[in-house]
Amino acid sequence: MTINEAINHPNATIIDVRSPGEFASGHANGAVNIPLDQFAAQVPKKFKDKNQEFVLCCASGNRSGMAKSIMEQKGYTHVLNGGPWTRLRAWIVGLLVFASSGILSAQNLDVASFERESKKGILVDIRTPGEVAEGMIAGAKHIDFYDAAFMTKMSALGKDKPIYMYCRSGGRSGQAIAKLKAAGFTKVYHLEGGIGAWTSARKSVVKK
Repeated sequence: MTINEAINHPNATIIDVRSPGEFASGHANGAVNIPLDQFAAQVPKKFKDKNQEFVLCCASGNRSGMAKSIMEQKGYTHVLNGGPWTRLRAWIVGLLVFASSGILSAQNLDVASFERESKKGILVDIRTPGEVAEGMIAGAKHIDFYDAAFMTKMSALGKDKPIYMYCRSGGRSGQAIAKLKAAGFTKVYHLEGGIGAWTSARKSVVKK
């Protein structure tokens, strides 16, 4: 199973920025290898869509952090530093187990269920500021998934509080569920299909 299948988001791509030798010794399933010394030149050639979602990794998180800065300087808008490839691989495996247990599907709420249930907890929009500027669900807090302080800000909400998240299409919120559950959150849910499903159902949004 590829990383795309693992995180249930067809647009997400994992890039391993280690050397070819390091990559050959082991890597996360579905990862694309672009060494850091070739990164700036190769990424624009391989990936034309700058709104595509990427997860970067290396041996420790240092090189992937530098690669993240390179991508952002080149105008890529959805880039996450996944840190060590071993941790990322473990996270993927954990997510697969989580999904196969049936728990993940129980966290997925359709528009009607999300609208009803989110009134009982904390509603969080985890998109970027640019996306939020286009409109958000009334009453939602904004905590950007790509913010380095994302987990800290989420923890401040309370790990035992019901939290209802949404993003653009459900990919980032699905990833966020796995991360939050692994961190000890007990009641996390997300909107299946994201705000795209919400607006398709003719539900209203508000602008800040």
